[in-house]
Amino acid sequence: MRSLLFVPADSERKLARGPQSGADALILDLEDSVALSAKPQAREIARAFLDSQRDVPGRPMLIVRINPLGSGLSEADLDAVMPGAPDAIMLPKAEGGADVVHCDAKLTAREALHGLAEGALEILVIATE
Repeated sequence: MRSLLFVPADSERKLARGPQSGADALILDLEDSVALSAKPQAREIARAFLDSQRDVPGRPMLIVRINPLGSGLSEADLDAVMPGAPDAIMLPKAEGGADVVHCDAKLTAREALHGLAEGALEILVIATE
């Protein structure tokens, strides 16, 4: 991947324009770019976008940036978007390997629930925040 475009997941208009950007990956952001009050709606919009793009040939990679594990919001983020089968999950504010293992366990359980192969979703870790 050479270019990644962050797109606020609460903006249907911005998400709709994302695939035409030429970016190699779109990051559907549920974290910093979405106000707390808008997060439930952003999850629904992200899921609908994932569903609409799943079978589009030549589409960019679709990555969902969830809220940090300690925020109390990541479970709802994953529950909402996993049925849409994103290509990867971006884990922000990771504090070490234990956070990555914890995230992997959450993904593994949800992959099984939604008929996805174990390990189908990659984890992109942001550890510099």
